[in-house]
Amino acid sequence: MIKFRLLLLVLILKVASAQSLPFAVGERLEYTARFNVLPVGEAQLVVEASDTINGVPTMHVSYQARTGEVADRLYRIRDRIDIWFSRDDLKTYRVVKDINEGKYRKHRTTRIDYDNLLAITNNDTLPIAVDIRDPYSLFYYLRTLPLADGQILDLTTFDNKKFTSFQVKITAKQKVKVPAGRFSCLLVKPFHRQRTLFKNQGDMEIWLSDDDRKIPVQINIKLKYGSLILKLKRIG
Repeated sequence: MIKFRLLLLVLILKVASAQSLPFAVGERLEYTARFNVLPVGEAQLVVEASDTINGVPTMHVSYQARTGEVADRLYRIRDRIDIWFSRDDLKTYRVVKDINEGKYRKHRTTRIDYDNLLAITNNDTLPIAVDIRDPYSLFYYLRTLPLADGQILDLTTFDNKKFTSFQVKITAKQKVKVPAGRFSCLLVKPFHRQRTLFKNQGDMEIWLSDDDRKIPVQINIKLKYGSLILKLKRIG
């Protein structure tokens, strides 16, 4: 009877943990993409499935971006990035990148071995000393945190075989209008004095809905010649 009660308690705790996440398998966030005032394509963040890596329960999410018919003629983009992170603390365990931008092609697989404190990217191995979170899973990690105006968070990300320590500042609430509707949002600003969070990209601003789900409603990335703006179009 005691063993049965302990097993039941473990199952209840697992279910409670799964339910505590502000997102679930099947969630699809679709965005319009504009460069300055020009519509250039679309992007989406999708919670693909629950999975297990080396016995660790994980969530599999994907980021996909593609240019539209007109932008294809200038610079065709077909990118997909798949990420697996743990359900309990959202540490990254695996990242698979398929980048197709113009004539540039890149396939890269990264596996994080926490038992041996290693990050293995294709044939390269790097030692790690901290929990790893890639830039894209950070969107989901921020959604699990209690955020407040004026708060500053210290984070570390791993991307392109490089570690970047940076800060995230939470600023005042703002009303944002996007194709999916009107939202009250918290403005989140990742910043770093020497390096940017994403390669070849500048400052970023993220508007998260000011509710329990903290959905990324709008993302503004300042580039050298303008701004790339993602606006939430549909929540699936």
